[in-house]
Amino acid sequence: MTNTNFIYIIMTLLAASLLGLIATIVDYLYQAGFAIQDITNVQYGFAVVLLWLVVLPVIRRQRLPKGRDWWFLVGTGITAGITNYFYFTSLTMLPVSLSIILLFQFTWMVTLIDMTVKKKMPSAQKWIGMIVILVGTFFAVGLLGAEVTVLSPLAILFGLLAAFCFALSLYLPEFMSNDSTPLLRTAIMMTISAISLFPVFPPTYLTSGVLWNGLFGWGLLMGLIGQVIPFLFLLISIPRIGGRMAGVLGSIELPVTVFAAFLILNESVTWIRWLGVFLIIIGICISELRLSKRPKYSISKI
Repeated sequence: MTNTNFIYIIMTLLAASLLGLIATIVDYLYQAGFAIQDITNVQYGFAVVLLWLVVLPVIRRQRLPKGRDWWFLVGTGITAGITNYFYFTSLTMLPVSLSIILLFQFTWMVTLIDMTVKKKMPSAQKWIGMIVILVGTFFAVGLLGAEVTVLSPLAILFGLLAAFCFALSLYLPEFMSNDSTPLLRTAIMMTISAISLFPVFPPTYLTSGVLWNGLFGWGLLMGLIGQVIPFLFLLISIPRIGGRMAGVLGSIELPVTVFAAFLILNESVTWIRWLGVFLIIIGICISELRLSKRPKYSISKI
């Protein structure tokens, strides 16, 4: 491994780690008295503004999406936005360490979606990975302990719906062409995501005054570490290390979230749950790491 590749690997790990902190920050702000819809909207609001500030100075060099790419852009933007609606709502009903575990069920859901769309069975490696992930989930959500009895079925449903929508938002870009520029495409998708939240989370933070009563700084921070910085790091690193390796490295988001919840929110995380977390990561590695020749990578999925 060259020093250059090492830098790109570090950038990917940092991007995933920053994303892992968002759930803890959201839960912290919710416990501090901020409404979940304001917390969600302010993150998107700042992210959209910051992204367009990056895009507009170089807009003439950006290639616009064409044809059916717009449909996939809209679909990706909406599913990404609704993911945060379900995920952040689940955070108000579940411990952070459980919400992120439910969200990570997207790993096997993407495989099932692909199997349904392409009418092609996954490889044995994928099946083994999915089984390990499900076994890890069994341990991680506390199915061997008493805590499961107090979990709300609605909360679990919201967590799984977040995972499904996230899986769709990751799968749809596969069908986009390379005609448009990734930076512009992401700014457009982020804007669509923000707008898609308006029916369920109206942007009342713009008129209620809450933005100037403690939420401005948090919104700027979440916009930066939850969207802009991770995106820029991934935009730079994925074409160099490949999508599969990025997917494996990105799994660090799970233990970072669980550890942050333990450290900052004082959530109880038993050794059985930690075992489940690491089994999920192992399952992701089994599913995504190629054991044969090195594949060729493309920037098209960024």
